[in-house]
Amino acid sequence: MIVFNATWQRIALGALLIFPVILVILLMSPALLILPFGENGREFILDVMDKMTTWLKILAGKQIKT
Repeated sequence: MIVFNATWQRIALGALLIFPVILVILLMSPALLILPFGENGREFILDVMDKMTTWLKILAGKQIKT
């Protein structure tokens, strides 16, 4: 009988999900360096970072307070 341990599954899932997150951050880096100096760029960057933080908390299983 094979016993599946939820701990290693969560670690493996987190390891698999970290690569897309790193890819998104790397692809966003030019925009993060240029947009804050524009008129609406600062608000846009703050909104994107807020949504990305919420997404990462959901993936990590953290409780989100609204």
